[in-house]
Amino acid sequence: MEIKTFSVGKLQTNCYLVWDKDTSDCLIIDPGDDADYLTTEIINLKLKPLAILLTHGHYDHCLACFELKLNFNIPIYLHPKDNLLYQNAAKSAGHWSTIGALRQPPTLPLPPKIKLGSETIEVIPIPGHTPGSVCFYSAPHLFVGDTLFEEGVGRTDFSYSSPSDIQKSLTKIYSFPEETLIYPGHENSPFFLSSLNTRNY
Repeated sequence: MEIKTFSVGKLQTNCYLVWDKDTSDCLIIDPGDDADYLTTEIINLKLKPLAILLTHGHYDHCLACFELKLNFNIPIYLHPKDNLLYQNAAKSAGHWSTIGALRQPPTLPLPPKIKLGSETIEVIPIPGHTPGSVCFYSAPHLFVGDTLFEEGVGRTDFSYSSPSDIQKSLTKIYSFPEETLIYPGHENSPFFLSSLNTRNY
């Protein structure tokens, strides 16, 4: 499995291209913005996008979905509990920033597992930051969205967030092997789970 990280949009969201080096089949995780730039990179790398995967429905993780779906004719997968956040992405973008956004295209529910070449990626619910937050795991790689960062944990001060749920989700993440590589939604990426000297909750 090959992984390339792009920091996109005004909030510098980490978008990940994940692909199988034998087939060039590719998954796009959290395309927060800059669809033209991501499209150019995908073409330059000679990748074949299969789908867009969203760790959660916040606008800064999905603003490029519309254009990428049009450019590559691929489905978008999201946990159903975050559908309302996703559909309100354009409105949220206008409220929190000067970013404009096109109306979000429909999504499909995330399956329990996703195949990429010879790899199997597990979809694991980690609610708390949002009701439908998930992580994607294919050892040793764990994509956690905005649930965990090297210097802290995801926000839970939104009306739909749950501090108790995120604690349970963090316990789940901390149960992974210490050599697990954590790929967060923002900031430094990746980092080893073992590098966290204290449990951030």
